[in-house]
Amino acid sequence: MEDCNASVPKEVVLEVMPLSSNFSDYKCVFTPSKPFPSREAAISWLQMIGGENKFVLVTKRSDAGGIKRRGRVKIACERSGTYRGLAQRVGKGKAAKFLKKSRNDEKARSHTGTKKCGCPFQINVKENADSLWYVTVICGKHNHDTAEDWIRGGGS
Repeated sequence: MEDCNASVPKEVVLEVMPLSSNFSDYKCVFTPSKPFPSREAAISWLQMIGGENKFVLVTKRSDAGGIKRRGRVKIACERSGTYRGLAQRVGKGKAAKFLKKSRNDEKARSHTGTKKCGCPFQINVKENADSLWYVTVICGKHNHDTAEDWIRGGGS
């Protein structure tokens, strides 16, 4: 693991980077030393590093690019966002709307918990003009335990 603050004196690091025990910063861990030759290589590397650190990463948003557009991918922790609940589709095509189902609806599933806890961890992967893929950590903090701790503890 590369030390992001290798050139900064330790006294300064202790003053500048105090982290709460509830938020662990993984920015250094997910910052590669060089760009990747392909989108797949970048995503595979991120998934591997995530697995080594016991975090599950998912694709939040993706754009393959095209004419006059470069590809990009937004990667986030599987626990990012919030639970959206049940929805019922009304209408067809572009005019379709989604209405929230009530708890009393016969088809409504009982609440079984959610992994979502609003984790702010986010990474952008972008293709540059040189056709290389660059990884930028937007937020390297997780606000929850690792997946291993969560499974071991039986959390929801």
